[in-house]
Amino acid sequence: MGPVLESLVKLQDVENQLKGTRARLSRTKRVVTLQENQLRSLVNSLEEKQHEIKLLRAEIDSQNLELKSRDSSLEKYREALNLAKNNKEYAAILTEINLNKADNSKIENKMLELMKAVEEQEASCAEIEKQIQAQQAKVDEVKNDSKDKISEIEKKIEEIELEWKAASKGIPAEILLLFQRLSDTYDGEAIAGVDRNNPRRKVYTCSGCYMTLTNEAVNKLLTTDEVFQCPSCSRIVVLDESFEH
Repeated sequence: MGPVLESLVKLQDVENQLKGTRARLSRTKRVVTLQENQLRSLVNSLEEKQHEIKLLRAEIDSQNLELKSRDSSLEKYREALNLAKNNKEYAAILTEINLNKADNSKIENKMLELMKAVEEQEASCAEIEKQIQAQQAKVDEVKNDSKDKISEIEKKIEEIELEWKAASKGIPAEILLLFQRLSDTYDGEAIAGVDRNNPRRKVYTCSGCYMTLTNEAVNKLLTTDEVFQCPSCSRIVVLDESFEH
């Protein structure tokens, strides 16, 4: 293996470290995010309950206005009842009074149901507020516990990124660009090895995609420092130091 391929292998090692450390950072931050999401969910639930209470109170106010309007009409019917000129007129007005009383009773019952619903929602809000306080404390605790760890991992990432730049210096620009493109495509795995499935029959496969590699390709890797890409997955193929043809 020549200097270019050796540099690529070293760069892949650093890339693997960088990938693993970034994954650690993501997992550490995810712990905080999960707790924050639970807090946000509770806050959203509280806001929904409060909105429902607002709608219920608006309905109560509307029903109360309706009841006052009907009470005013009922009073007018009572006055008219005293001025009735005959039994027929008296009976008709009395019927209207009784109908209005029945309707008023329905409205009053509905208002009681609405007020009961408000009380239930307010009790639910109080319980959610307690849960929010407890969850906020948990979020603060997790953030405090994760703060130093996140800072440590971010510092480690900066160090590895410097190592990555140092490891990439001896690699030609076009090859480095190819490495980065493949790394993005294959989640950091730009380089693949060669698996020898049947040494006697000289059957070789790419360790990245498990597709067959020709003997000519393996001979090229043994004798040159040229970059060879797997015909199937396009990864850069290299031979292990212990590989024997």
